Amino acid sequence: MRKVFTGISLLLFFIIGIQAQNYSDYFTEKACRIDFMFCGNDTITTAFLNKIKQEPYWGGRRQHLSEFLNLGEYRFQVTDSLSEKLIYTDGFSTLYFEWQTSDEAKYLQKGFEQSVQFPYPKKAVKISIEKRLGFDQWEPLLQFGFNPQDKLIRRNSSINVPVKEICKATTPEHAVDIAVIAEGYTAAERIKFYKDAQKLAENLFTHEPFKTYKSRINVYAIAAASQESGISMPQDNVWKNTAVGSHYYTFYEPRYLTSPNVFTIRDYASLVPYDAIYVLANTSTYGGGGIYNFYALASAGSKQAQTEVVVHEFGHSFAGLGDEYFYDKDVLDDMYDIKEEPWEPNLTSLVHFEKKWKNMLDKDTLIPTPVNDETKKLSVGVFEGGGYLSKGMYRPAYDCRMRTNEAPAFCPVCKKAVERMILFLTE
Repeated sequence: MRKVFTGISLLLFFIIGIQAQNYSDYFTEKACRIDFMFCGNDTITTAFLNKIKQEPYWGGRRQHLSEFLNLGEYRFQVTDSLSEKLIYTDGFSTLYFEWQTSDEAKYLQKGFEQSVQFPYPKKAVKISIEKRLGFDQWEPLLQFGFNPQDKLIRRNSSINVPVKEICKATTPEHAVDIAVIAEGYTAAERIKFYKDAQKLAENLFTHEPFKTYKSRINVYAIAAASQESGISMPQDNVWKNTAVGSHYYTFYEPRYLTSPNVFTIRDYASLVPYDAIYVLANTSTYGGGGIYNFYALASAGSKQAQTEVVVHEFGHSFAGLGDEYFYDKDVLDDMYDIKEEPWEPNLTSLVHFEKKWKNMLDKDTLIPTPVNDETKKLSVGVFEGGGYLSKGMYRPAYDCRMRTNEAPAFCPVCKKAVERMILFLTE
C-alpha cells in the first residue's frame, strides 16, 4: 500500500506541476495599472475606465496568480483573450464603499478614484471588475479588453522624487514591498520624513508576525514634497497644499484621515516595486485610515501614532482585517449586514462561522462567548461587538490591536491572517 500511495502522490504532484501557471508565459517584469472611477449613491454603483498605464516595476506575487483569498468588497480578474484562462485575480476595497454607508450618499451622487495593479501582460487580455453581492457572490461592473501594444497606453512617469531604501531584505519577487509616501513634508523636511519612515518600519517590526518575517519585508521611503508643511483639517478651516491632498474629517469624522487622490498616490508608489502603500502624514494630531489593498494613512508625529495606529491601519490595508471596536451612532455603523457573513477574517456574523476561526476554538469555548474575568483571558473566543456594531457581529478576542490601542498585539486570528498574506505574497 505504501508504494501505491507514493506513486499516486507523485502522479498528483506531476499533474499539479503541469497545471500550475508559469508567470513568464503571460507577464513581463513591468506592471499594468488600471485607473477607473466608482460612481453612484447609497444604492447604485457604476464603474468607468479612466486610463491604462504601464509602470516600470512589478513588486507583487509571482505564484498563486489565479488564486483568490476572498478578501475585499470588490475583485478584478484578468483573463487571456485567446484561451479565456484566468491568469490573475485579486480583491480590494475602496473609500467609495464606505462613503455609500454615510448619510451624504442618501441624497448625493459622487465619483471616487480607484486603481488596481497587476503584472504587465505579454498578450491581449480581458479585465472584469466585480462587486461583492454576498460572501461568495459577485456582480460584474466593468468589463473591457486591451492589447498591451496599444499606443494609447501611457508609459511615461509623471513624477520624479527622491527614493530611499529604509530596509531591503531581499528581492521584490520574494518580499512584501511597502511604499511609504511622504505627505505634508516640504522639500526642506526630507530628512525628517526619512527618520519618520525609519520609525514606521521599526515599529512595524515590533509586532508579530512582521517581526518573524522581517527578512521578507522591504520598505522604501518616497520623498514626495508638499508646498506646505502639515495636513489639512477642515474642521478647523485649515487647508494645506500637500503632495497627495489628504485631510482629516473624512465623512465628518474628526479622526478619519484619508486622501481622495488615489491616482496621485499610485503615481508616487510606481517609483518602486510595491505590494502595499503607506502614506505617512506630517502631523502630531491623532488619526489615520486603512482600506484593504487601497492604502494605509497615519499621522507620524506622536508616539502612539507611530506604534499602535501604524500597525492597526496596516492590518486593514495589508491583510483585510476589520475594525473590532464599536460605538453608539458610529459614522460607519451601517457598513455590515448581520444577515450576511462579512469577508474580513476577524469578524463573523456566525452565518458562515465555519469558514472563519471556529477550528481555532477550544472545544469547551461557548459560542457566543460571555464576557467575564475568565473568558477575558482566552486567546480565542467569539465575543459580541465588532465592525462598528454592538450586537450581531463578533470578534475573536476580548481585546486586540484591531480593537484598542491598549492591546499589546494582534490576537491569534489576526496574526494568522497577516501571516497568511505574507506567505501568499512571498512564496
